[in-house]
Amino acid sequence: MKKYILFIIFYFCYASSHATWSIIVIDPLTKEIGIAGASCTYNCYGIGKIIPGMGAVIVQAMSNNQAREKGVAMILAEVEPEQIIMAMRAPAFDPERQQYAIVTIKYIDRPVTYSGDSIKHNKGAITASGISVQGNTLANEQELQIIFEAVLKGQKDSLPIADILMNALEAGSLAGGDKRCGEQRATSAFIMVSKPGSRKSYVNLNIFGQAKGGQNAVTMLRKKFEKWKRKHP
Repeated sequence: MKKYILFIIFYFCYASSHATWSIIVIDPLTKEIGIAGASCTYNCYGIGKIIPGMGAVIVQAMSNNQAREKGVAMILAEVEPEQIIMAMRAPAFDPERQQYAIVTIKYIDRPVTYSGDSIKHNKGAITASGISVQGNTLANEQELQIIFEAVLKGQKDSLPIADILMNALEAGSLAGGDKRCGEQRATSAFIMVSKPGSRKSYVNLNIFGQAKGGQNAVTMLRKKFEKWKRKHP
């Protein structure tokens, strides 16, 4: 019975996950796809989904699961990103309370985002070929640009996607993170990377459930990530 209750609690937190800043990155050469996010909520792990070898979708703010699954189905069908976003803006998905991002391998130079009118400031998105950075309830207007520049620097330095994502999450944290968390910056954070042809993400790390006023979840994720790297040289 206890295990069942814990499962229900975890499922509820996963299904209602939110995020404040998140990143999608696709490596055009290896076709690896990575996503990462952090927030001042219990758990932001469920905001995104990677379709290995094809693309990724993020649905955050109120994070409607049906909208996310619609995005996944359309990525699998190789629909153009602009059409996917239009479909996800159907009234049934409550789009004005959502923030969407779509990046696909087939249309790698055409990432698309949408930020609903009802999500909280500071909010927005920055995209480039194979990259999407988006956020809401951010501490300041400069944060997204700082995160985006961290991604570009990582690519210029030829870093693996996982390192690029981790550095970008940290850049967001240092820039102010989630304004609801104050100096703590975030209470949950995750990073996930998949290779084409693989059913499971080879990097799949998550920090969740940190108490307000406690440790920064991004700092904790960095420690977990470095431990993972030592085991996977």
